[in-house]
Amino acid sequence: MRQYVITIKRHALLLCGLLMLTFIIGMAIFGPSLSFIDENLEEVTHTLTDGQLEVAPFPPSREHVMGTDRDGRDILSLIVMGASQTLLIVCLVTVIRYLVAIPLAYMAHKRVFGIDTLVKSLNHFLSYVPTIIIVVILAMLPPIIVSDARPFALVIIIALVEAGRAAHTMKLDFNAVAEKEFMLSGAAVGASSLRMLKAYYLPFLYQKLIIYVVSDLGKVMFLLGQLGFIGVFVSQELVQVEIGMFELRNESITWPMLLMDTFMDLRGPVWIIFWPACVMTVTIFTFNMIAQGLQQLPKKRDSFM
Repeated sequence: MRQYVITIKRHALLLCGLLMLTFIIGMAIFGPSLSFIDENLEEVTHTLTDGQLEVAPFPPSREHVMGTDRDGRDILSLIVMGASQTLLIVCLVTVIRYLVAIPLAYMAHKRVFGIDTLVKSLNHFLSYVPTIIIVVILAMLPPIIVSDARPFALVIIIALVEAGRAAHTMKLDFNAVAEKEFMLSGAAVGASSLRMLKAYYLPFLYQKLIIYVVSDLGKVMFLLGQLGFIGVFVSQELVQVEIGMFELRNESITWPMLLMDTFMDLRGPVWIIFWPACVMTVTIFTFNMIAQGLQQLPKKRDSFM
């Protein structure tokens, strides 16, 4: 019994993070079916209370625990209904990033076709220019704005912008593993590069790779929040409002969407941005807690069993 208590205390951060993540995923999956969640996100622009006409947004109350947005939609329902779409975008961006970063890192380690120079250049460039600026510039390019595939294109842009940084970090890990004695056996039997990657490199980097991926989930969530703050969303579409006049209009219910009028809401209905910001902050902390908890796990020995 004492051994279990010591184990729980030692890995309390990881267990707490996993518990919080379970709650967040549970909210995304089962939340829409709860009785107090408005699946239709009905817009109530005005109400009559005690003979007085009130217009949206409505402050927190018994009917709307977190208040409503400027269209009269329940904030709690928006958060719950938008959870799955938000997490899907975050996971998609992160997965694409590492599907690109891992081959890049391995080729940089093997010094294939100048990939090492490319990875170093991308990493150095990102150390001087904030990621959000690069994403905004690329997202506002005319071919991206008018494209019907803009949501997917923006996901690719967000993923690839940080791929160089992720590849540089993993390249250093590949370099470290290459110095281990067991790597000589792979070279001795004439294993191909792909075989070396699968059987000799990745098995000893899985734990670090998982930590990198989980950490990046939090970073992607933070970046999406920053983009929402300045009104850039993955699901925006170019809509004609008048002859010769167009505007980007958001069609999603992701969490960053609720931050789009931050400057106005800070001077009035602050609850509109407060609750989504809280949920995003908790989610970012959750991913960071899991990543730090994984770092505390015993590392795999550098030898084959």
